[in-house]
Amino acid sequence: MGKATRREGEQRGRGFASMRTKHAGGPPEPVVKWAKLTEKDLAEYERTRTPTIQALEKMGGYEPAVDDYYVDLIARTIIYARKLEAFLDSDTANVETYASVAYVQLKYAKVIEGAIRQLALNRRDRLGKKPQSDLMKELREATLRGLKHGGQ
Repeated sequence: MGKATRREGEQRGRGFASMRTKHAGGPPEPVVKWAKLTEKDLAEYERTRTPTIQALEKMGGYEPAVDDYYVDLIARTIIYARKLEAFLDSDTANVETYASVAYVQLKYAKVIEGAIRQLALNRRDRLGKKPQSDLMKELREATLRGLKHGGQ
């Protein structure tokens, strides 16, 4: 048997072109794109971020290179959750969008909880003194203090 030509392969439904991989170049697009913070958001971002960092410093073992990612994640997610809440309170919310937004709010709550858990684990690993549950409680309280001051 001889080799099939390109034309014969295409005629039989086994196109050679489908076997080639096209490379567009550059990194793939991210799955989730975070919105940029506005000027108004920056003040709230700092009001949320600052008490969390102060609590981490008070507990000891604060490593900005590691911890700031989670602190930033908490602050940004809180801002996005507040924006969603404002959307639900607006006249544009309807039954279909309400369910979707409520689902996203649940996801945001899980993101915040996961970031707090990770910060507590980082403290526990570095300090080895307090149990994780105590550290999580302190971090949660610090974050809530920032929220109370940020909402005023």
